[in-house]
This record gives sequence, structure tokens and C-alpha cells, in this order.
Amino acid sequence: MYKFNTLALAFTLLSGLTVVQDGNAQSNKGLISTSKTNTELKTENQDQENAKKWLVKTIETNFNKDTYKMSDMTTKTYAEYKSDAINMEYDDGLTEETFKKKWHNQFNTKYVGTGGFLVPSQDYGKIKVMNCKFLSVTKDKAYIFETTIRDLTFKQNYKRDIKVIHSGKSFLIADVKEY
Repeated sequence: MYKFNTLALAFTLLSGLTVVQDGNAQSNKGLISTSKTNTELKTENQDQENAKKWLVKTIETNFNKDTYKMSDMTTKTYAEYKSDAINMEYDDGLTEETFKKKWHNQFNTKYVGTGGFLVPSQDYGKIKVMNCKFLSVTKDKAYIFETTIRDLTFKQNYKRDIKVIHSGKSFLIADVKEY
């Protein structure tokens, strides 16, 4: 009984303890959950950095090969969406109105671009990602990166906001806003 009362008293005193951190007095209430939040934040930051590295490497590796498959880098839905956008220029493609009607619930069709995937020209030179800056995390835990892709040969820059999602142990591009 004596040990229990001592423990109860110690817990009561510690639960009201004030901690001085960075010159500010704070109650220790919530400190345990704060360290969990810090751990979660570190994990999220590392995951975000992994997504960024994957994106840069994927763009530079695939675009500097003779051929690549867009579907190796994107979700199936985005590949279909972008293919529909590219094919609008051809006779057998969707009309702009039909395209918007088909995709407006899943994508902001204003930013699709009808040229090639990420690099709008069919012929391009050596591709380099000049900038890949984290912008935000979406509600569905996807990462948005402001990305500048440069064609070093033809001296062209392409600004893209690229949405990257988890896919298994890696990532995929789920959307691209072309400016």
C-alpha cells in the first residue's frame, strides 16, 4: 500500500511538472506524443526525400535512354489520361470537350498539355532535372514537387508540378501540371 501511494504521488507531481525548453516554460503534458510526432515527422521527411530522389533519377534515367515507357513511371490512370491528351491532336483522338468530360473528376484538365510526357517535343536532347522542390503533401499522402526539367541540348526549360505517390516499395507519378 505504501509503495502504491508513493508511486501515485510521484505520478501526480510529474504530471504537473513544468519543463523549460528554448527559454519557454511548458507543461510536460503531451511530451510523449510530441516525441512520437517528431519521429513521424522524421519518417515523413525521409520518405519525402526518397520520393524526390526517385523522381529526379527516374526522369533523368528514362529520358536519356533511346526509348522509355511512360507507364513504367506513372500510374495506369495517369498514363491513360496523358495518352488521351496527346491523342487529341489526331483524327482518332478525343475531342477537347469529350476529353474534359471524361477526366474532369480526376484531374485538372487545364494543366494537361497535349505535347509529350514531361517534355513536350518529340525530339529532345540530354535531359537534366535542374530543380525539384517539395511543395506540399496532399490529403492522400502524395507529394507535390515543383520541378524544372531542362533540355541541355536544345536549351529549353519545362516547369512542371509533379504529384508522386507510393507504389509498393517505390513511387509513381500520379499527375503532372504543365505550365
